[in-house]
Formats: sequence, structure tokens, C-alpha cells
Amino acid sequence: MRSILLTGVLACGAAGAQALPAPTAPAPDGWTVYSDLAVWQASDAVPISQIDGDWTSYTPRAGRNTALMRNRAALGVRKGRWRLGWELRQDAFLVTDRASLDAFYLYQQKHKPAPPASFALQARYFSWKAQGLRIGYTLDAPGFGGRSSTVEISGAVYGKQRLRARSVDGTLSYPQAETYAFAANHTDADSRMTYPFMNEMPSASGAGLSLAATVPLAEAWTLRLQADDLASRLRWKHLPVNAESLSSNVTSYDANGYVNYRPMLRGRKQQLERDFKVPRYTAAALDYRYEDWGAGLHLARYAGETIPTLSLSRRFGWLTVHGNLETRFDSAGIGLEAGNFRFQLQSDKLDLDDAKARSLQLHYHLVF
Repeated sequence: MRSILLTGVLACGAAGAQALPAPTAPAPDGWTVYSDLAVWQASDAVPISQIDGDWTSYTPRAGRNTALMRNRAALGVRKGRWRLGWELRQDAFLVTDRASLDAFYLYQQKHKPAPPASFALQARYFSWKAQGLRIGYTLDAPGFGGRSSTVEISGAVYGKQRLRARSVDGTLSYPQAETYAFAANHTDADSRMTYPFMNEMPSASGAGLSLAATVPLAEAWTLRLQADDLASRLRWKHLPVNAESLSSNVTSYDANGYVNYRPMLRGRKQQLERDFKVPRYTAAALDYRYEDWGAGLHLARYAGETIPTLSLSRRFGWLTVHGNLETRFDSAGIGLEAGNFRFQLQSDKLDLDDAKARSLQLHYHLVF
């Protein structure tokens, strides 16, 4: 039962979306060296620190529940309109519902529901980690009021990939005290899975295309758009895939009063060729600036979730202070910008161990 009821599925951590980062203007004639770090995590059901442990603070949403993660680290150079960099990234998401989480919570806490009770199980999980080379080119595009827009097109190729994709569906019921019945299907594609008589080791290739645009609408208004992995393809060969069906009927008694156990497990391990897509991330930001003040409305979309963020900023000489309020996971953040350095920390709790949403962003660039 533990492999069916989402064990390990939640161990990904989670990630929420962030506001679009401010663009870094390339040096027109020289070189710009840049570095970026972004770690985003969020969870509906439990604090992030408890996902892989005991759920002592279990407060899921009604209906759909998600856990998201988007981590990035990048280092590169700009020269004129060109950008070349190396990036390490990790994406993961879990999509499930309240009934599936309740069933897993009861099992984890060694509790039994008051019969009769029934749970419909369904969950989908995807986790991917890779590193690779990204090259980008910035071009001018038509704008408004005689002002030109900029569009950056970038592509990446990935190696050293790790992938896991799981799905669960079925039912779990407790018709009366001390009796239960379950029937579930579980599929697990895991690039690190090993079992006897494997033919060859898994191998993968991958690539993705992204777009970013900055559109001046008026003197004080700017629209920024971002589409990460607008088109992508991950091709795996000899990927280990385990498909199994598990059922048991402990709902009746024999003539002597003993419970009838009728467990059944059917499954098959194979190595298959599979294609996947990197989860797409899209965002739009409408920014307004008046003298030393700035404000913005940001909308992000990732793994089926829409994440709105409101922002406010104030410049104090050489230092700019940013504040964000994100309404999907109810988190707030503060950021600082000084010269070539930017920093932002965001969470829904002051104590990060209790947080269901948290993110950290760091950026630094040097022009020479």
C-alpha cells in the first residue's frame, strides 16, 4: 500500500512562482558576466520541511492540491546582442486532490476512518533535473509611440538528466470496522531504477526553446513577457518503467469468523523509449514607474496553477527596496537592489520551517 499511496511522490519539495526578474541590460560594446540563482518552493497540504517526514501540520485545500518546484542556477556572459551560459535546473510538480491526500495522511498517521468511508485515489508526479548550455540572441521589434521593443530568443541543450514520472489511480474503501478494500494502478518511470536483467543503461537527450520580451507601452508603463520551455523535447532510450496493479479485498469473513484476505499484485518492468516535455512556465508583468516609486502586477502560470503577484518598490539613493505580495500561496517577500546586485526572499511564514511557500533569488553581473 505504501508504494501506491503516494510515498515518495511528495518527496520532491515544491515550488511556487516568482515575479519576473528585472532585465539586465547588456553592455553595448563590452562584455557582461552574470550569475543567477533562483530557488522556488510551495506546497498546499503541508509545510515544505514536513513533506518527507511526519505531517504534523496537515491543512490541505478542498479539491485540487499541488506541490511545485523550480530551481535554477546559471553562469554566463553577454556580448552585444548575444548571451551564452551554463545552467543547472530542477523542475518538479505533484498534482492530486484532497481525497488522495486524506488517504495517505490516515495511513501515515496509522489512523483509520470511521466506516463507511471511501477514497478515490489519483495523483500525477513529474521530476526532472539536468544541466546544459544555453545560447540567446536579442533583437529589436516594433513597439508603441515610436519606441522599440526587445525580444530574446534562447535555446538550450541538456545532458546529465534525471527523470521520474509517476501516476496513481484507484479506490480505497472501509465499508465496516476492521475491513477494507483497495484497487489501484501505479506507473513509475525512473531513470535511476535498477532491476535484474536490464538490457542497457538509460540514456537521454533534450532541448528547449524560450522567449522573453520587453515592450514599452508609454513613458511610465512597461510590459514584460516570459515563456520558458515554450517548446521542448526530452527523449529517453531504455528508460526503466514499472507498471503494476495492486488490489485486495478484506471485506468478508469465512465460516469460522476469520477475515478473507485476497491480495493480488500484477506488474511488469520494462525498458522503453519515451518522450517528455519540460513543464512550461509563462509569465507577464505590467510595471509602472513614477520618479523613485515603482509598482507592478505579475501573473505566472506553471503546472496548471496561476500565481498573481503585486509588487511595490522605492529607490533611496543607491539602494532600491522591493516588496511583493503573492496571492496563490499567500506569501510575501522583500528584495534589495544595489548596483549590479539583486536579492529577494519570499515566504508565507516568518519561520521558514513552517513555510508552505518560500523562494530565494540572487543576481549579480559585472560589466567590463
